[in-house]
Amino acid sequence: MAPPRLDSGVTNAAQRRFDEVYRHHATDVLAYCARRVSRDEAMDAASEVFVIALRRIDKVPTDEQTLPWLYVTARNVLRNRARSTRRQRRLTAKLAAISDGSVPGPETQIVRREEHQALIDAMAKLPAMDQEIIRLVQWEGLSRETVAEMFFVSRAAIDQRMSRAYKRLGRMLDVRERVPRAAPAPTEEAGEA
Repeated sequence: MAPPRLDSGVTNAAQRRFDEVYRHHATDVLAYCARRVSRDEAMDAASEVFVIALRRIDKVPTDEQTLPWLYVTARNVLRNRARSTRRQRRLTAKLAAISDGSVPGPETQIVRREEHQALIDAMAKLPAMDQEIIRLVQWEGLSRETVAEMFFVSRAAIDQRMSRAYKRLGRMLDVRERVPRAAPAPTEEAGEA
């Protein structure tokens, strides 16, 4: 694995500092990544770690803090790559389900459209933060832990907000289902009795 080089915007001193960091820690970072993913993925991830280190060389700590900083960066890189892989798999599965050739008939499509619209209408009545949390977890596929970090709250707070929001949605959708429909017209047989 060759060290990355960015010619523009990197001073000679910064490049020398980076070369030193790379020389001392490239093997350790590669080994860290290789213990967690395949060899090819580890090479790519380790390269990404050192590109980040080069771009942020002024933020890379010196002495015994350098390797831990690189490990944290590697952990973040691996986590981001894993998240991207999961998203790609979910998208591939969705596309496979769509393109399997089985298109529902018009009746099914109309019912689904009405159900979706009812859910969208009910969601619009929730507080904005609850709407966003549900969208991030359910529609964007983020974990509740990630959403909690995004909003600077605990996972329990996200769980509680989602639980309350789901209950409200359930009540709103249940009320919609209970709306009485027009009574059926009397039949002639009922009138003869």
